[in-house]
Amino acid sequence: MNHKVFWNDEAYTAMRASGYLISEVEQEAFQGQITSQHEFQHYLRPAADKTLADTIRSLKLEDAQHPPLYYVLTHFWVRWFGASVSVIRSLSVIISLFVLPCFYWLCRELFKSSLAALFGTMLVAVSPIHVLYSQEARQYGLWTALTLLSSA
Repeated sequence: MNHKVFWNDEAYTAMRASGYLISEVEQEAFQGQITSQHEFQHYLRPAADKTLADTIRSLKLEDAQHPPLYYVLTHFWVRWFGASVSVIRSLSVIISLFVLPCFYWLCRELFKSSLAALFGTMLVAVSPIHVLYSQEARQYGLWTALTLLSSA
């Protein structure tokens, strides 16, 4: 997971989970000078003065279309385990693993067959889109798991 590019949306996820406003980052970091990667990474890690309330406030003010649950989980995750790219992405991996039993349960309810549920779950497990999104520091795995859980 460390070899994939940590792209724009993942950086926004890390900044939001750390409680930073994008306008705050732009004002502090981008002042007409070249900003090094090391200087920018400061905003991807939670500062001691940033709280969960800052995370929710940043979503409310600048990114209200995203529900806060994933960002709240990520906020605590990076505080407990660190803010490396692998750690940030690992939360999505773990959440995405819950898709498998949820999908099995849904298939079992729909088809009344363990075999159909097993084959369906195996297809999801090797689905390129599911594998791709489960490795990104984004909320797609959480949406999928909660949708499947609520449907079963």
